Amino acid sequence: MSNNKNSVRTIVDTSILDPKRVEELRVKAKTKVDKERQVAAEAQLLEQLEDEERRASGVSEPMETVTIDLAPYADRVMIDGRIFFQGDTKTVGRGTAELIREMMQASWRHQSIVDGKPEDFYRRSRGQSIIPNGGVVSNILRV
Repeated sequence: MSNNKNSVRTIVDTSILDPKRVEELRVKAKTKVDKERQVAAEAQLLEQLEDEERRASGVSEPMETVTIDLAPYADRVMIDGRIFFQGDTKTVGRGTAELIREMMQASWRHQSIVDGKPEDFYRRSRGQSIIPNGGVVSNILRV
């Protein structure tokens, strides 16, 4: 029989087959389906591993440089077990950079709530210094 959908398919009585032959065909079908599943699983895993490798090497995601500037109560952020210390300048993937900026903003928002100051108080430019590697660090409330 052809797998072509346009061909005419003849239906025959499969009950005429010997039970032993039916079992052989069942094993053959299972082997074929298992092989198809194996190929599909390998293809899926290969694609996943390629994506991970692209992200790890910076190929699939643009890299950005971020200077960690947290509110005084925080000395670091941790993302997926990786620590970024206050004042460090790191080059990371865009997604990680966005997450770090969001965490920095949340730390300063929390600081403004604790201090009872307007939310934009800590966004105003004052007391900043340039560090040797070219980053800018805010010195607001730092000792």
